Amino acid sequence: MKLGAKVIRADEIGHRILRDERVKNALVERFGAKILKDGEIDREELGGVVFGNKEAMGFLNRLTHPRINEMIKKDMEKLDGVIVVEAAILFEMGLEGICDFIVATYCPEEEQMRRLLQKGLSRGEAKARLSSQMPPEYYASRSDVVIFTAKALEETAKRAEEVYKILSRGGKLELSEKQS
Repeated sequence: MKLGAKVIRADEIGHRILRDERVKNALVERFGAKILKDGEIDREELGGVVFGNKEAMGFLNRLTHPRINEMIKKDMEKLDGVIVVEAAILFEMGLEGICDFIVATYCPEEEQMRRLLQKGLSRGEAKARLSSQMPPEYYASRSDVVIFTAKALEETAKRAEEVYKILSRGGKLELSEKQS
């Protein structure tokens, strides 16, 4: 759904960063050529290496997060109006300081699992991904608004539109508007 906000997606920036030769070389040196496919980083293979392995994930994050953060900040400088930074691990990346307002999305772990399985991950891969993240309460407690996304897509979209309209007018949400 397009409402007029400019969207910066951290994951897309992460994809671009994985094509950087310095990043690619550092990852291959650390994890081996098995993470390559046709000369590029195979994100699925890399995910299999890092999810569930704190040390490997830490290496990946230390290598990529500063670059992702820098690119997000540069992109933000070029934009005006309502800018959405879509980042699943916004707090872990230290990006909360550049945001005026933070909206978290939440759905129960069972629904997260169902969605990951629909994407083609095995149950083990999905569990490893979920266990590598902070619990939803962590994000909710640090956010200005939480949108519950296990409802019908239309309900989620309606709530996102309500939040956008308030923010695009420069308004503040009242306490009763902060959770849905």
